[in-house]
Amino acid sequence: MKRRGKKSFPKRSGESGALLFVYGTLRAGSGHPMHRRLRAEADLVGAGTFRGRLYDLGAFPGAIASTSNRDRIRGEIYRLREPARTFGALDAYEDKAFRRVRAIVRGEDGGRQLCWIYLYGRRLTRFPIIASGDFIRRHG
Repeated sequence: MKRRGKKSFPKRSGESGALLFVYGTLRAGSGHPMHRRLRAEADLVGAGTFRGRLYDLGAFPGAIASTSNRDRIRGEIYRLREPARTFGALDAYEDKAFRRVRAIVRGEDGGRQLCWIYLYGRRLTRFPIIASGDFIRRHG
C-alpha cells in the first residue's frame, strides 16, 4: 500500500527530474530574470516549506537549516527537466556564500520530498530574520 504524499527521492543532481526548492529570487513572485530562466527549464511541483530560518540580506535572502519545527521557510518546489544544465546556470548565479545541498522539504500535501536547496554558508549575525519565513511577503 502506497502512503499518501510519499515520493521517490532523486539520487544525483544530474538525474532527470531532480527537485529544487527555491525561497527567494528564484520564486515566481520575485520578478527576477533568473526565475524566468528556471521556469523555462523546470516544472512547478507546488508550494513547500523547509525547516530553517530565513534572513534578509537586502536584495536576496539567505537560509540556514534549523532543528526547530517552528522555523519554516516558505517557497516553491520545481522539477528540473535537464538538471545538469540548469544547475550549471544556477550554481554560477548563486553567490559563493551559498552552497547547494539536499534537504527534506514538506510539500503542500504534507508529503516529504528530498530537494536541492541553496543554503547560506556565512555568518548572519548582522542580518535581520524574516520571521514569516516568506521572502516575497517580508514587508507585509
